[in-house]
Amino acid sequence: MTAAPPPVTGRTLGVSLLIGSCALLVLGVQPVLLGAMVEEGRIIDAEVGNLVTVEMLAMVLGSLAGIALLRQLPARLVIGLAGLALAGLNLAMTGRSGLMILLLLRAAAGIGEGVLVASALVAISRVARVERASAIFLAAQTLLQAVVAALLPLVAVAGSRTDSALIALAAAGAVAAVAALSLPSRLRPTAPDAERGALTPASLTALAGAGLFLGAIVSVWSYFGLWLIHYGYPPAFEGIAVSLCLVAQVAGALTAARFGERLPNRRTIAACALAGALLVTAFFLGRGSAAAIIAVSIAFGFVWLFTLPFFAGWLIEIDPARRAILYLTAFQLGGAALLPSLAGVAVGRFSVDAMLVFSGAIFVTLAAVVRGAGKLVPQR
Repeated sequence: MTAAPPPVTGRTLGVSLLIGSCALLVLGVQPVLLGAMVEEGRIIDAEVGNLVTVEMLAMVLGSLAGIALLRQLPARLVIGLAGLALAGLNLAMTGRSGLMILLLLRAAAGIGEGVLVASALVAISRVARVERASAIFLAAQTLLQAVVAALLPLVAVAGSRTDSALIALAAAGAVAAVAALSLPSRLRPTAPDAERGALTPASLTALAGAGLFLGAIVSVWSYFGLWLIHYGYPPAFEGIAVSLCLVAQVAGALTAARFGERLPNRRTIAACALAGALLVTAFFLGRGSAAAIIAVSIAFGFVWLFTLPFFAGWLIEIDPARRAILYLTAFQLGGAALLPSLAGVAVGRFSVDAMLVFSGAIFVTLAAVVRGAGKLVPQR
């Protein structure tokens, strides 16, 4: 069996987290981008879920492809080209409308984003404290998202908020390409033969749970901008709500990094899933109050990133060799791809409020699955 690669340096970890944060900037600006697309007539509201699904699935494929490419090719080449491609694809979307062309371009962008994320995944899997590195990555990417999301509603390129968001995403791809020059020549994950047996019933339960959680979150997040527009809130308010939600996510991730090791992974996930169900209910009940929406947005963001590192901890309990953890982002993005599309069906059939009901049901289901997983999965 091939020996595991040595731990990465702090510099390599930092550069990889920067690159991954640039790749995932799209997750933070989605409410602004997709809401603006609907408002500007480039797509209709029922098509929002389709765009999210295609891009997230492409990111899953891109992350798996990126891991494979990093085993064979220099990291600087793989990541540099992916960053340049991502920048070009986002620029190519400016001024475009029509579902088919937007689906093709977002799918291609998603593959590039996934390849970039692979550098962060590999670096995190090779550090001593995976949970803490995961939490720091979540905090870093979200802080970048918060800054950009706060600025986007205030800027319009040729009167288009959509094109402003796309130019920001293109700039992030360019930054990732430049940062790739600071990577080591090789950034290799665990050898393939060391990963056999990683996907057991126990690890698949934890991975599927991670997909359900993030899928429920993104089902709300993808339609959040459109939901605010539906209830008459202006773009400036959208920017405030989204940016405060993102800042709360940073606080949640940092809290998990500081105190997460003291809490039981599985039970914490179950409790946070129930909290998610309560918060989407609070969104609906407080829809007429700007103050209530801001308060719930902050709580929603905190729970979002406070919870995610516990899935990494749960997987390490199941698989101390850390083979399964390389699949964590793929399952999370898979959930983030599929569930918003299903939410889109409900939105198209009923109203944009249906995504709250849909997500609440997923949160409750996840809590039940996690609570019942004790026979399969060891708990701390």
